Amino acid sequence: MAGEVFDDSLVDDVVALRGVEAQLLWLAQSGARVRREVDSTGTAVAGLLADGRPRAMVVAGADSRLLRAVLEPWCPVPFVAWPGPGLPGWTGALDIVVVLAPTSGDDAATTAVGEAVRRGCTLLVACPPHAPLVDIAAGRQTTVLPTVSNDSLAVAVVVLSALHRLGLGPAVDADAVAAALDAVAVECSPARDLADNPAKELAIALADATPLVWGGSVLAARAARRIAEALR
Repeated sequence: MAGEVFDDSLVDDVVALRGVEAQLLWLAQSGARVRREVDSTGTAVAGLLADGRPRAMVVAGADSRLLRAVLEPWCPVPFVAWPGPGLPGWTGALDIVVVLAPTSGDDAATTAVGEAVRRGCTLLVACPPHAPLVDIAAGRQTTVLPTVSNDSLAVAVVVLSALHRLGLGPAVDADAVAAALDAVAVECSPARDLADNPAKELAIALADATPLVWGGSVLAARAARRIAEALR
C-alpha cells in the first residue's frame, strides 16, 4: 500500500488551522509569558545579593538539564543536574539547590525541596506563590521566585537572571529573549502564507521525511533533543 501523501495546501487552510488554534496561540504568547515572569519575580530577583560562593550548585527537577545546557560552560562552581527525586547524598549546607516547579504535582521537585531545607542548603525555588511547595520550602536560606505561568522556558529565563545576581550564571537580557520570541511568532504566524513563512516551509520539508536533528553546541544540542522528543 502506498503511503499517504502530505497535502501542503493544509498549511494555508484556515479551517484546518483552527483545529490547532490553542497550540498556535500558546506559541504566539511565548514572549508575553517571559515578560509576565520578569514582572512577577522582579522584586525577589532584585533582592538577591552575592554573598560568597557555594561549594556546588545542584539543579533538581524535570528541567534541570535545560539549565545545565546554559550554565555548565559558565558556572564558577561544580554543577550537577539532578532530574530524579531527592538530592545527591553529599549535598549539604555549603551548597545551593535550584528547583524549577512552574506546575503543581512535581514529586521530584517536592522531595528535592524538602531535602534541601532539611540539610540546610541555600535554596532557590521558582513556583507559583500559593503552591504547597512554598510552605515546604520555607526557611532562612530560601528564596522563592513567584511564577505566574506553567511555561518552563519562561521560568528558566528568570531563574537564570536570579543566578546572575548571585554571581553564578551569565547575564540574561530577558527583554531581548521576549523580543526574539515575538519576532518568531510574527514570522511564523499562521496568517502568513507559505511563500513567506519559515514555519510552514519547515512543516512541508518534514512532512515526507525523517529528519536528522543535531546541535552544534551544548545549548543547541539540548534544543535539538527537545525537538527530537516532540517529533517522536
